[in-house]
Amino acid sequence: MSRSVGAVWALCCAILCQGADKSAYWVDPDTHLMWTAADNGSGVSLIQAERYCRGLRLAGFKDWVLPSIDDLQGLVGGADSQSAYRIKAPIKLSGWQWSSTPGKQDGEGWALDFGDGARASVAAGDSGLNRALCVRSRDREKRHKQVVVNSK
Repeated sequence: MSRSVGAVWALCCAILCQGADKSAYWVDPDTHLMWTAADNGSGVSLIQAERYCRGLRLAGFKDWVLPSIDDLQGLVGGADSQSAYRIKAPIKLSGWQWSSTPGKQDGEGWALDFGDGARASVAAGDSGLNRALCVRSRDREKRHKQVVVNSK
């Protein structure tokens, strides 16, 4: 991605998010993905995590989704924090994070542990430690703008 495209995305986000609580989300300067500033805070199954993200209304947007396992893996990094999670972003985590990526077997989904960066294929009904961290992409933003422009 070119620097100019990234700069345009940052500017569009700043304009569209005017008035939104900036502490409610974080935009990754490398991928330009917009992340919620915290996971949902309690154990949920994979289906509940997907529903949580689809139903989320935050910063003026309603196109939040559960991230892929690779998008989650891209957040792993940085020094260990007080909460023992290794994450390169100012995002509050309270457990493992579900992804939208199907697991190794039917009825499973991939989840990520930010404690050690490990992935696990987990039964979709397991809600113990698994949480929902939601994301939206600039591709969705581009599609939204195209629809608005084309409808005029």
